[in-house]
Amino acid sequence: MSTRKSFLTAAASLPIAAAVPAAASTPAPTASPAMPTPKPTPKPPSDAAKGLAEIARAFDPNLTDKNIDDIAGGIDYNLSFGKRINPKGRALKNWDEPVTPFSVPE
Repeated sequence: MSTRKSFLTAAASLPIAAAVPAAASTPAPTASPAMPTPKPTPKPPSDAAKGLAEIARAFDPNLTDKNIDDIAGGIDYNLSFGKRINPKGRALKNWDEPVTPFSVPE
């Protein structure tokens, strides 16, 4: 509370708020339920991923087109991993390498 007057006003209105029945303080239900949000359609797999997925038919000729699309989607997901871990696209230089700890036993 910013002032003593606003505090006293809030404290004085507390018994009045407690005397109001609970049914009057709850809002009335709305007539229409909330509309569900539409789910975004998944992006179709790239042609390169579909080509790689088609190679899987050599190992299992019983794969359906749905299976091939799922495999191609997985390939695209895995190929986009670099974009997720390196969003700014900074390339490593030739001299960038992990730190090699060096210690001499005593």
